[in-house]
Amino acid sequence: MDNPRKLIVGYDLCEDYSQISCYSYKTFEPIQICPAEDEENPMIPTVLCQRSDTGIWLYGNEAISCAKEGSGIIADKLLHKLKHKEEMTILGQQYSAVSLLEKFLRKTLTLIKNHFPTETITKIVVTLHEMDPIVIYGVYEALYMLGIEKDRADIISHGSSFMYYALSQERELWLNDVGLFDFNDDGLSYYQISINRRVSPMIAGMEKKDYSDTLNKSILKKKNVDAAYTFETIANTVLYKQIVSTLYFTGRGFEGDWAEESMKSLCVGRRVFLGQNLFSKGACYAAKEQAGDEKLGNIILLNNEMIVSSIWIRAYVDGIIQDVLLSNAAVPWYEVNKEVEVIPFEANDMEIIIRNIMTKEIIRERIPLHNLPDRPERMTRLNVNVMCQDKTKLKLTITDLGFGDIYPATGKVAEYLLDI
Repeated sequence: MDNPRKLIVGYDLCEDYSQISCYSYKTFEPIQICPAEDEENPMIPTVLCQRSDTGIWLYGNEAISCAKEGSGIIADKLLHKLKHKEEMTILGQQYSAVSLLEKFLRKTLTLIKNHFPTETITKIVVTLHEMDPIVIYGVYEALYMLGIEKDRADIISHGSSFMYYALSQERELWLNDVGLFDFNDDGLSYYQISINRRVSPMIAGMEKKDYSDTLNKSILKKKNVDAAYTFETIANTVLYKQIVSTLYFTGRGFEGDWAEESMKSLCVGRRVFLGQNLFSKGACYAAKEQAGDEKLGNIILLNNEMIVSSIWIRAYVDGIIQDVLLSNAAVPWYEVNKEVEVIPFEANDMEIIIRNIMTKEIIRERIPLHNLPDRPERMTRLNVNVMCQDKTKLKLTITDLGFGDIYPATGKVAEYLLDI
């Protein structure tokens, strides 16, 4: 039994298996939460099944067994259903993908009560392999149905989870670059963390390389392909002339001993770790940071999905000309969505300021306001919305709001696309 100050949860939600970790304030590290019927295995199949006789919902291995016996209807591929907004009819009742996910999360999160019977969740971070905006929204909606709102929940990528996990270990493990080989159902990927210690705060950047076309589970089954040789070639290529002091291996693709000799050769001069719980534990460390127990406060984590620049607008606000923050740097591009109401300090254009945290470069973009009505200076009120199309493209939408009763709003809209 544990008696934490806070209940901190990391949840690795995947299409095939999911895992849960909670932070222990006794051991000062995440602990795995396992189903009661299999206390040695934290891998929970991401499936549901409703029993035909009682209507009771089962999850995980029990759900699979029930469906195989013909005693119920199985609901699987929950994230696929979420992404494609699929519905499913079970025993005459129609269920949305969100409602099915809510049932799975509700069932699995009750396992935490075995370790923390009286605590409510302080912070939960869910980590996903694919950061699809539709899936992200659906997971937030399912959590909301459980009474967990965004002030207690966050969703991050596997890449971000790796960063939180690696940088929460002993400092000697990340004195140089850190690498991760992830071999999941989609195939092999490689992540590498590099830290710029010459700036304050330090910046930890991450790059991801996809080798799923070269090495995947179907290739492992081919007798005429030497998977170990293929993997070793990939590993030697990505690590060539790289100063990587620590390597991690995760994913069910590494099960068995086919890559054992390759891993041994990669151990020379490096620390090497193999395990299946890295992402759920990384999400748990992220939740701990976000709950206020900061260990990485002096490091900016910048993964391959985040924008590298902060976005500002120069405008007339509260009686003075000032720079107004539209988005911080080191934010996932799909989370950039901010609206502000401003008065441009010049009638014909507006200034957008882009500050790169990596290069320290400052770019000032002049946005023309040609299609807006001709009015005296500081007599036009604008709604400015910023969103990102990807990590390098910023979409700026400007709408005319007029200026009170003197100059009625025209509703005219102008859109601009900027490189960031």
